[in-house]
Amino acid sequence: MKCPKCGYERGPVEQAPAWECPSCKVAYAKVGIAPAPPPTRAAAASEAAARVAEIDEHEKLSLAAGGQKIAIYCILLNMAVQGMSRNPSVHALVVLILSILIGIYALVGVVRMCSGLERSQNAKIAFMVTSFVPLLNIISLIYLSSRTTKALRKAGWQVGLLGAKP
Repeated sequence: MKCPKCGYERGPVEQAPAWECPSCKVAYAKVGIAPAPPPTRAAAASEAAARVAEIDEHEKLSLAAGGQKIAIYCILLNMAVQGMSRNPSVHALVVLILSILIGIYALVGVVRMCSGLERSQNAKIAFMVTSFVPLLNIISLIYLSSRTTKALRKAGWQVGLLGAKP
């Protein structure tokens, strides 16, 4: 705080009371200013904790949004592989290998979405297992994606057809 009478800038640690200028000893109330109360340690600590919680929440949502994009791509890739499997010229081993690779890629998305949504370890494992079951993989990815969309929209993110934008 700056004294309006003498212009002295009050430092963070002064011997004079908060209502008095340390330099000219005038009471701030006499010259028309009420001093701001100094912040307490508890207030500063709670303010810092709130900032950390806000950053953590944003990181979790970013993690879930990244997992959602992976899930969307896996759903589209699964549809493409199923279309390829109908073609008699495509060997069944190629379809199997592609399905396994998509399943592994889906694992990354599932872990990211579950971590961002703060799901339990058992839920993560259950969703990871369903990533390799042909029909359940798409259903579980759609379920997780819809839950992620709800959480992201609640936090003010824009979610489109191919994922979220902060």
